Amino acid sequence: MSEFVSEGVYLRRDFLPLSDLDLVLTALDGLSSRWTPSETLRALGRGRTDQIRGSDFVNQTALDQIRRILAPAVLKWARTCGFKLAVAPHLQLFPVRMIGDRTAPAYQEPHYDTQAGQPHPPICTNVFYARAEGVVGGRLAVTPLGRPDATDVLVVNPSINALASFSGDRVHWVQPLYAGERLSIVINFY
Repeated sequence: MSEFVSEGVYLRRDFLPLSDLDLVLTALDGLSSRWTPSETLRALGRGRTDQIRGSDFVNQTALDQIRRILAPAVLKWARTCGFKLAVAPHLQLFPVRMIGDRTAPAYQEPHYDTQAGQPHPPICTNVFYARAEGVVGGRLAVTPLGRPDATDVLVVNPSINALASFSGDRVHWVQPLYAGERLSIVINFY
């Protein structure tokens, strides 16, 4: 089932078959000891926000499993949404874990994604929610098309097995997460 959130922001619920979702979750569980605080990685997550560095050799087996399942499905979906992508676009994939805390909530600062060696933002940014348990807050906020400083943002509530897709040059962030766990995988196509 797909849902159009607003101009240029697309949401698809029940994105993966449950058997594939289980494989993704198993691979993520295999990375449980490898989470690194976002601030240590000089990323934009704050509070209890962690990421898996995609370039760490130790993580490759689990990340490859996630990549094999998600990348082709997300690429097909992005093309269905109208994103003009090369036959084999450059892929950037990284998991992000946020743990809610009422007194010091996890959040992510406004940004658009980048990757070293890429001269521009991704053509398409995709956020797949692998886990969203007991979340209070933690919504993905995306500025309207062509208005990076807008205050009337589009928001997507995190829900398990949902995929949000939008143009990679749009400013976005994660609003404060006050409770629960929000485990997402970012899939960017350049």
